[in-house]
This record gives sequence, structure tokens and C-alpha cells, in this order.
Amino acid sequence: MLCMLCIVLFTIHSIHPAVTSSSLEDSEILARAGTPVRVEVIADVATLSADEVSMFTAELYDSVNNLATGEVVWSCSNGSISSDGIFYPWSSGLITIEATHNGLVGSFNITVTAGVGQSLEITSVNAHALVPVFLTANLLDARGNAELSQNAAWTVDGAYVGTGSPSWTPQDVGNYTVRARLHQMEHVTILHVSAGNPYEFTFDEGLQVRSGHSIFISPHLLDINGFEMNITEAGNRIWTVENGSIIPSGWFSASHPGYWNISVSAGNVTGAGKIRVVPADAALSQVVVLSDDQVFTAGTSYEIAAMRTDSQGYTGTITPPLENFSVTSGGLASMNDAVYWTPGAMGMHELRVVDDGVVSTLMVEVVHGNAIDTFLQLSSPTLVAGEQSTVLFTAIDVIGNVWMVNGSVSMVNGNDSQFIAYNGYATITPQQILTWRIEGSWFDFTTDTRFEPVFQMQSSPGRLAFIQLNGEGAVLPSDTALSLDPLFFDAYSNPLEEIGLNWTVDGLDATVDILLSDLQWNPTNVGGHEIRANADGVFATIRLTVVTGDARNLVTNAEDGLIVQAGVPSELFIQTIDTHGNLAPSTEVTSTLASEFGTLQASSSGNGYWDFIGQTAGMYTLELIQDDATHSISLTVEPGEAVRLISSIEDQSIAQGDTVLLRVQGIDMFDNIVAVDAKNTTVSCTSGSTEHVTSDTWELDVSAAGNDRSCNVLWNGLISQNYFDVEAVLLGGAVGSTNTAMGLGIFLLTLILVTLVVLVRRANQQQEEWVDDAFEDDEYEDEYEDETTVESSSEASSSPEDATADGILTDELRASLALQAADVGVMQAAPGTEQGSSGWYVDVSSEVQYWNVGADGSWTRGE
Repeated sequence: MLCMLCIVLFTIHSIHPAVTSSSLEDSEILARAGTPVRVEVIADVATLSADEVSMFTAELYDSVNNLATGEVVWSCSNGSISSDGIFYPWSSGLITIEATHNGLVGSFNITVTAGVGQSLEITSVNAHALVPVFLTANLLDARGNAELSQNAAWTVDGAYVGTGSPSWTPQDVGNYTVRARLHQMEHVTILHVSAGNPYEFTFDEGLQVRSGHSIFISPHLLDINGFEMNITEAGNRIWTVENGSIIPSGWFSASHPGYWNISVSAGNVTGAGKIRVVPADAALSQVVVLSDDQVFTAGTSYEIAAMRTDSQGYTGTITPPLENFSVTSGGLASMNDAVYWTPGAMGMHELRVVDDGVVSTLMVEVVHGNAIDTFLQLSSPTLVAGEQSTVLFTAIDVIGNVWMVNGSVSMVNGNDSQFIAYNGYATITPQQILTWRIEGSWFDFTTDTRFEPVFQMQSSPGRLAFIQLNGEGAVLPSDTALSLDPLFFDAYSNPLEEIGLNWTVDGLDATVDILLSDLQWNPTNVGGHEIRANADGVFATIRLTVVTGDARNLVTNAEDGLIVQAGVPSELFIQTIDTHGNLAPSTEVTSTLASEFGTLQASSSGNGYWDFIGQTAGMYTLELIQDDATHSISLTVEPGEAVRLISSIEDQSIAQGDTVLLRVQGIDMFDNIVAVDAKNTTVSCTSGSTEHVTSDTWELDVSAAGNDRSCNVLWNGLISQNYFDVEAVLLGGAVGSTNTAMGLGIFLLTLILVTLVVLVRRANQQQEEWVDDAFEDDEYEDEYEDETTVESSSEASSSPEDATADGILTDELRASLALQAADVGVMQAAPGTEQGSSGWYVDVSSEVQYWNVGADGSWTRGE
């Protein structure tokens, strides 16, 4: 508003100076002008808005067209104008500005447009249904002048419809909220949508009246789009009826029963309908189907009514209320005051109606309708192996009636030998679990439609015929559960789903135990067992043997200790004890004892018997292991039977007269020392006599000196020979070794010297005793020299070079016999000599010697 006021003030300010200047310039001309004969109105613009003002001037001219002077009076057709010609517009439009001088009138037409919009006003407030209408709104200025809005945004009932003047088509009669918005301006109004121009009359369906009665008929007046309006908008109405009478107000009086035409018109607007006149009462009544058909098709609707005859003799149909009808097939519906029956199931069915207390029935036959689909139907729920099933080619109508048709049937997938096709059906007797696919084809000439149904189903196994259990003939440890894993089969070996079974073990019911163990049997007792399962009269039996489980402990027949001889198998019986305390012979026992002490081997006596063969003599702990069980018993390994005899002399240097110890020991095959029995042992030595001292020790008194002295030991058929050299000593070893003899000699010499000193005083007597002792010493020395000479000559005569055996004993054979003598510790007989008898022998040094074996077992070297 402030801006508009500034514009007006500026306009006025710019106009006034122009008026003043023009008046001064023309003042001289006006002074010379004559009487005015015309008035001319002058303006700077021909158009202005209602928010502006304009300055008008008037000029007076005389008859020769000279400017004249005089006062003019201003006026305008709308708005206001001041005495000095300033025009203030009000309303928009063409405005006439007049200037009057003494009856002379001059005018100027100026166009006033609306000013700046201040508010919106919706102008489209009425419309017709389904007829497009342009939504328009005026933009009003401060004085209320209207101008069509070009940019307003429109919504109808909140839905946007466009900007400017959009076209909108109402879909129904009624009131709609229309909103126009431009900048900060908004206008909301109600748009009234009504029906269009009258187009036709319509009548209600099911007009009915009893004969002799009246009814008021009021038709509906509609436009071309079917929207109803007040019937009075069509004007006066003219009626016509086929039977009976009617007055202009619409009251119809019935006479004869029947369906009668009725029409009405008002100008070029017309309408027609029907009215049913029924008998007044029901003297007689019969339910009827208003159709000429003798049989009725399922799914097709038929009108049913009661054929009534009243007391006046009029006969006609009447439709009792729907609840008065009942049928045994299909359904009933009420539409437009008529009752329709739609048959359902095929066959003979009854219609029944109660008309004004009169009951009537009608038997009708219902047949199937047209096929809307076909399918191949199995006569049984499933295809079961071993059972014959029939596949029927059937059709179905809209109601659901099913009947067979004579279509062709062919198998696409299955077993030809188990399928037989007929006209309209086929039989299947499956044996295996297969997917059967059967296709059909049928042409319905009634509807000219071909149907090609498909049947597909997997055959299922037959009844239970066999039960298979796991574990037949099994050997089962007692601590191992047997998974029975029952499998089920029909008569054609088709597998079946799991079936609940009854279980017995050794004739005792075990169903609960096995079921709770998830079909596993946990044995406890060893031995043979029988497990039986049954279901639906089918039995399955398995027989198995339960043996002891993994060893939890071991027991032997030598719990007090095992005593064995090295090299001699000693039988040990070992049994395992399982979790349930069952005993069984041990077959896989091992020992932690090192093999050098002894070995444990399975015995040929049978399961559980083991041979322990000791090797190294001693006392041990024999630890037995099988599975998780360990068991220990004490073990004593005694030396075995001697296979060799060893004799040894402890002293390395032996001299004549010495007493040495001879040790004799037996050796078994594992080098264990075997004690010898002195009573059964013969010891003979060439160097002197022997005497048993203790255990394995003999004492040897060495009396003979020389090389290759020997001791022969004989025990239990074993021979041991020990060779040694004996050093000769003074006095023949009578006083011991040479050192002893020398010591004794020195002692004697000293004694002699001492004696000589003493005997000097006793000359004669003492000299005689000394001389006697001296002669005895000389005789002893002469004896010793003679023995030595004899031994030397004997050895020389026994030399192997002089033996007759040398002719057959080769060097290779002699070396071989020497090696054997070193291995066994006994001289080996030369060829021609029996071992253990007198003859020639080879010792470890390859020397050949002759030995005499006495009857008492003594050995003497040949001289």
C-alpha cells in the first residue's frame, strides 16, 4: 500500500507542472480568441491502472479554431475528477471523462485496468459431474477490481490439479473443497457438482402389485451420465400403461396378473419399465422353474417362482420371499425381486416353496455343465508298489461336478510293462519307486476346446515285507555298542521309511532299552545272543557272538611269581577282564621286559597260553600290557642247562709245589653261569692231585713241573680242558717255590754257620752230624736230575712228528680243529680218534698230542 501511494503522489507531482506551463504559454493566444464553439479534452495516456491518477486538460476553440478562454466543469462516468482535471479512477473498464463549458461538452475515453492484486477470488463454483470445468480465479486490487489470475496453484480436496486455469473433471456429484493460492494470497471455496441436463427416466426393478390393488410409481430422472436429479426438473409427465390404469401423479391400479409395460415422458425425456401384477391370494400354488428346459445344467442360474391361482380365478407367477424357498442342490439368490436357483451337484433334486402357507415341491434332474478343465485323477490316494491303481480321465464344470470323458491316455515316463491304457482311463501296477508321467488329450465339441491334462506322481513303496538288521554273525566286544540300523523293504525290495519296532534279546523284551539307546544294543554278557525285531507281523532275527571287550585288567596263573629256566619255554596262562567283569584268554598281550632278559610268545596250546623264554638269569618284574590294562608279576630266570663247561686257574704263574684253585663253571646257551655238582664232576690234572673245596672250586696241589700241564674236567657229558705250565723249583717243590727253597737254603746255611761256630768247640761229635746231612742233600739232588731226564725223554718220544697220525692230518684240518677247540674250550679229536676216547687230539695251539683216557674218566698225556 505504501508503494502504491508513492506512485500516485509521484504521478500527481509530475502532472501539475505541465499544466501550469501550458497555461502560461497560451495566455496571449487566449486573449485574442473569439467565443468558444467546441471543447477538446486532452490526456497524456489512454490507459491507466486503478492504482494511478491522471491529469486531464480541456481546450476551448472558437469558430476559426483559435484557442478561447473560459471555465470548464469536469465530470467522469466512474471514479472522481477534481476541478483542475485530476482524475482518480475507481472501477476498471472504459471510463468517459467530460469537460463542459456553457453547454459545450468535450469527452475522452480512458481505459482503467485493475491495480496491483491484493486478494484472490475463485469464480468457478459450479460444475456438472463428468463434465470438464476450468478452474478460474480473479485477482482483486485494493478497490475490488478483478483480473483473471494466470499463475494461481489449484487443489481440489487436497489433490493438486494444476496452475493458471486448469481443467478438472469431477467424477461424482457433491461438494468439493477448492483452494487457489498465489504468492501470499489464498482463497478457499466450495465447488458444487450436480447432475447434467435431464436425459431419461428409469424405473425400479421388481415393481410388483397384487391384482385389484394400487401402487405409487416414482421413476428416476437421470442425466446422460446416469446421475440422478430432482424429477421436477423435467416438467410435467405423461403416463401410459399396457394393462390397468395410472393417473398423472403416478398411482397405478392393477387388474389382471402378468408383466405389463409402463412408460413416462416429459418433453423429449422419456423412460419405460415393467410392473408385475400377481394374484391377490394363493388358493393354489406350485413351484416352477421359469425355463423350457427339461434338465438343468449345473452352474447355470434359473429363475424360480410360484405359479399361484387366486380366489378370483386369476393365475400368474409370484415370487415369495427367498427364505420360503429350499433346494437340495445348488444355491439360491435374490436379485431384483426375483429368486434364482443355480444347480450344483448332478442327479435328481427337489425344489420346495411355501407360498402364502401353501407348500409345493418339484423334482428336477441336474446335469453337469460345460467342462472348464480336465485332469487325470488317481482312483487311490497314492501309487503303491504291488497295488493296482486306476488313472481316470475326468472333466470338471464350474460348480465342481466331475465326470469321466473318453479322452486318450498315454504314458511318457514309467514302466511299460506295468501300464495299460484304455479309452478314458489307464491302470498302473507299479513295482519300483518311479516317477510316473501320464498325458491325456480330449476335444470337447460342445465348447470347441481341447484339453491336455498331465498326471505326474512318484510311486511309493508297498507294505512292509522285510526287515534287515545289522550285525548278523558279528563278533562283538562287550564294551562296544551294536548299531542295529534297521532297514525296511517291501516285497519288491523298495526301501521304506523308518518304522517303530518291538525288540527282544534272547527272548526277553528290550524295546525300551533299544529305543532309549537310539537303536543301539549294548551287550554285557559274553556268548551267543539272538536279537529279534518285529513290526506289522514281519520278523527279523540276527545271531551274534559277544566276546570280552577291551581289557581293563589282566590275571594270570602265576600270580605268586613265575620261575623259568633260561632257554626253556615256560607256559603262562593270561586272561583279560573287561568292563563287565567278563574273562577271556588274552591274545594280544605284550611285555615291557627287554628282549635280552626274555621273550613272550604265543603258545601253541591255544588262546591265552603264552610261552615265556628267559635268557638272562636274574629276578625281574614282568609287566603285561593289553589295551589299557597293565599287570605285573614277579619273574625269576634261572640258568638253563649247561652247554659248555669252563674251568679256569686263577694264578697265571704256577710253580712246582704251589697250591692253586681250580674253578669249574657250566655255561648255558645264553652265557648264564650254571653251578656244577661236585659229586658228578671228575677233575684230573697231570700236575698234581685235586680236592673239592666248595661249590665250583677245587684245590690243586702242583707237584709235577713242566710245560702243557693240564686239568681235565668232566661233568654231565661236558668236558673242559685247561692247559698251563709248571715251573720247576728247588728241592722238587718239596718246600714250595724256588724262592721258598732259596730262602730255606739261606736259612739253613745261616743255621749251619751258626752251628759250625758252636760245634767248633765240639769238634768230633758235631762234625759227624753235619756230614750225614750233607750226604742226604746230595742224594735228593741226584733224584731230581734223574726225574727230569726221564720226562724230557718221554716228551721227545711223544712228539707229533713221530706219530702215525701225521700222515692223514693236513695243516688246514689241524687249523680247523684248533678253532673248534678254542670255541668250545675242549681239545678236538684228530681223524681216527673218537672224541672222549684215547687217541690223538689237537689243542688250541694246533699242537697234536696223544692222551690216554682211563676207565675212571681220567686223562693222561702219552709219554
